[in-house]
Amino acid sequence: MAEKETTKATEYMELKHEFFDRFKDKDVSFIFHFKRPSTPQVNRVQKTVLKNAGQAFRNLIMETVQPEEKDRLKTALDDYSGLASTFGGALMGSCGFGDLGN
Repeated sequence: MAEKETTKATEYMELKHEFFDRFKDKDVSFIFHFKRPSTPQVNRVQKTVLKNAGQAFRNLIMETVQPEEKDRLKTALDDYSGLASTFGGALMGSCGFGDLGN
C-alpha cells in the first residue's frame, strides 16, 4: 500500500494483497488502485455491513476502483470472494475505522 497515481484529477492509491492459495498450491497477488471513499459511500457500508458484509464491501470497492481495473477486479472477486472484505477493510481503515487493540 504505497504508490500514488493521479488520474483525471482523482487520486488513486495502490493496494496490494498477496496470499497462498492452498487449493491451487500457488502464491497469488492482486494489485488494484482505489480512490478514497466519499462520506456517502462510507455511510452506505456502515448501514449495510451487518446485513451482508461481503456485499457491502464489494459495492464499496467496485465504486472506488480505478475504472480501467473494474473488469479485472470483478473477475478476481469471482475467484476469491474474500478480496472484497480485504480491500474494503483497507479502504475503511483509510477513513479512520479499525481496531484499537487495547
